[in-house]
Amino acid sequence: MAESGFDSPITDEEIAESWRRGLGFVLDWAALVLIALVFVSVLQIDLETAGEFRLPVSVRIVQGLVAAVYYVGFTATRGQTPGKIMTGTRVLMERTATIPDFRQSVVRWIVPGVFVFLPGVSVVAAVIYAWLVFDPRRRGLHDKAAKTVVVLAR
Repeated sequence: MAESGFDSPITDEEIAESWRRGLGFVLDWAALVLIALVFVSVLQIDLETAGEFRLPVSVRIVQGLVAAVYYVGFTATRGQTPGKIMTGTRVLMERTATIPDFRQSVVRWIVPGVFVFLPGVSVVAAVIYAWLVFDPRRRGLHDKAAKTVVVLAR
């Protein structure tokens, strides 16, 4: 039984381990960096300002848009990003065990994704993801907001 008081068709044994989620995140992050660098190159955005390596606002915008399309698109169409495919995990709606629709996929991305646009390292984004360590069904705050859970793909 899920903590919200309803019976979920997803058993606790199906919930993906935290290490799989972390590895999937790292793999997706690496893919997003490469994709963003391609866009930065194509758009000819200068990454070096006065001898310092700093990300200009234009790069943050490109990074955020690429991440939104990547996460929302893959989650809404497959329930899996490439990182999740490689780690054998999938995002499902907790109540129905179905792939999230576009709206839930947007909610799931926007909760941590909005911090992509803010400068510096976001402690808030770290808390959003780290919440899964304390949640009995290993849900981050973005999962709770979208009513999703990450399971082993079988």
